[in-house]
Amino acid sequence: MFTLITSTISFICLLSFFVYELNQTSLNSTIKTLLAMLFSLPTFKVNSVLFIFEVHFVVFTLLFEFCFKKLMKTDRTNYKGFSLCIPIPFVLAMLFMCYGSYNMNHIVKTEYTIDTQKSLSKDYKIAMISDLHYPNSTNKEELSSLVKRIAKEKPDFVMLCGDIIDEHTTPQERIDTFETLGQLSQTSQVFYVYGNHDTGKHSFYNRIASDQLESLIENNGIRVLNDEQIIIHDEVSIIGRKDYSLQNRIDLPEYFIDDKTYNIVLDHQPKNLTECSQNKVDLHLSGHTHAGQIFPLYYVYELLNINEMNYGLKQVDQMSAINTSGVSGWGFAIRTEHHSEFVIVNIH
Repeated sequence: MFTLITSTISFICLLSFFVYELNQTSLNSTIKTLLAMLFSLPTFKVNSVLFIFEVHFVVFTLLFEFCFKKLMKTDRTNYKGFSLCIPIPFVLAMLFMCYGSYNMNHIVKTEYTIDTQKSLSKDYKIAMISDLHYPNSTNKEELSSLVKRIAKEKPDFVMLCGDIIDEHTTPQERIDTFETLGQLSQTSQVFYVYGNHDTGKHSFYNRIASDQLESLIENNGIRVLNDEQIIIHDEVSIIGRKDYSLQNRIDLPEYFIDDKTYNIVLDHQPKNLTECSQNKVDLHLSGHTHAGQIFPLYYVYELLNINEMNYGLKQVDQMSAINTSGVSGWGFAIRTEHHSEFVIVNIH
């Protein structure tokens, strides 16, 4: 359903764009209509590279038209050199696609250090990954390599913050994913919260029941926190929340949150940050936003305040909130906005 809605909206937008552009030519109306529909066909597979190429081509074309019409106080009808710039959006879109492919697969480590006034018996190290969307841009060998990189950090806890798999993950790939990630449980405590894609609920044919998925995950040494709380060493409290899209999750005040423990909330989406801060939460970890993934979505999100935060570290009163761009992305193996990452959080 999600893909169908996205495809429909994208088709309308691209069709309108190409109709407008082709109306500036001398072609007859029938050919214009047919070409506009042909150029809009990639929207019926929004997780295709061709669709993402067209999105970037449209963005760059609009930017160039703005430059010529506004900044240079002219338009294409009377600017003789404008035709020389027609290939530029195409070339830029191609270059962006090449960069996006490299950027998606070049996973970096992002590290934060959080100081606390609470009395802890030791410093803690947390590793976090989110939005793997296996196997969108990662095969089993690459995932194993990532697991080894994380294990070398020797984290006390590994937080898997949702959308590790999605509606495109086959049953065997689900098994491969959690068998591989489960290797981290040999040296660290590993916790998992569901995202809005993990059970494949956006698919008509590739869904998995949450209890069946939970069994698969926990059989590999990973603890699922589905509106649950766990207290470790009487000094660290970890609350894993149901995804915000489910609406029926437990309200935060219903958990036992003590001033004396270091309180961590895992939530796939960066939601209810002020509420968390007001309820003695020290650290909020989330994913979901992909930091836009595709240019210029990050800036659109920021401009329209679509999420409470879209990437990075944010201080909400006494609480630190960290949102990751994700270790991969949804739908297509392209990232032209921000980077792919796993996160290390040092608590001192």
